[in-house]
Amino acid sequence: MKRERSRFTRRLFLEHTGAIVGAATLGACASEGEAQSPGSGSREGGAPGTAVVGVVANADVDAAVARAVELAGGIDAILPGQTVFIKPNAVSNRAIGSGGIRTSPEVLAAVVRLVKQKNPGRIIVGDRSARAFPDTALVFESTGLGAAALAAGADEIYAAQSPADAPDEWVLMQPPFYAETWSAAGGILAMRRILEADHLINVPVCKDHRYALFSMSMKNFIGAIGDSSRDPLHFASSTAGDFSRISRDIAILNQLYSPLIDILDATTALISGGPEGSNADAVRVTPGLVLASADRVALDSAGVSLIKLELGRTDVPVHDPAYDVLRATAAWELPQIRSAIELGLGVPNAQAVTLAFEAVADAAELESIFRA
Repeated sequence: MKRERSRFTRRLFLEHTGAIVGAATLGACASEGEAQSPGSGSREGGAPGTAVVGVVANADVDAAVARAVELAGGIDAILPGQTVFIKPNAVSNRAIGSGGIRTSPEVLAAVVRLVKQKNPGRIIVGDRSARAFPDTALVFESTGLGAAALAAGADEIYAAQSPADAPDEWVLMQPPFYAETWSAAGGILAMRRILEADHLINVPVCKDHRYALFSMSMKNFIGAIGDSSRDPLHFASSTAGDFSRISRDIAILNQLYSPLIDILDATTALISGGPEGSNADAVRVTPGLVLASADRVALDSAGVSLIKLELGRTDVPVHDPAYDVLRATAAWELPQIRSAIELGLGVPNAQAVTLAFEAVADAAELESIFRA
């Protein structure tokens, strides 16, 4: 199914832009001027099946990343000479030295080294940082993410510019249901370099989020849409206590991309005070875990289960806006997960997921929360 959708999207993109496009995007999307009706197109992961989430504890980060990816099915789809785009969370250079805000340089470097073993033609590490931190090149430089990736073997650090400054770096796309939030703009601006790559590897961090409840693999793709496409997201609704609308937005924009695998950095987890991680409500823990899956819904459900586990045993003196909902709501009932399931972005329930643990002391507790 994935190969069929990739061919469909390559054709659309080629017709409308004249560019060559790889497999890192969903065929359920149409490029500018080629909107599809809601629900049209095939949807990867919509049918019940078995997803695997590798959950590994190892003080050696390279070993943890490699084993988690192996348990999740591996990355053998990467062929020699192909282009691989690696998308970390490089949201900001806020509170440098404090873990859990961004993907750690150590985990990012480990992912690059693992991909390098497949002898790709080019490894691109890229992101577009938050609107309040518009100089993405500075974020990569000051956080050490860029240097770590290059030292590990990346060929390029792609610090995406805003669509206003570099319009050719973005493509207007119309995934199913885009008009729910982006009708006035006529679509969502997707990062061209990801669309052109043969493979996409998503490397988010494990953190809670005061507007979206949590930020993991799906939320990480807000860094892969243009600045102006972020403006309509329903932050005001979540500030008022309605997390359903921004969760729906996140699911809709995730239809733009089809990662080969998602690798969650939970070496440090920000369980309160996200996404900033620098305010009085910030609380960090150090699970020392790396999680990986080819299924975003399964991975994010496991990651948020880890946050729920940590919230249940950690003193959180100041509760952020996500705290009460995360404590009271089962992982599979959180709106971001429910919205993603409704759009066919992953498996439909916990019964369709195998958690493959290795050296994880809290495996039983984490499994129980995951399946609650």
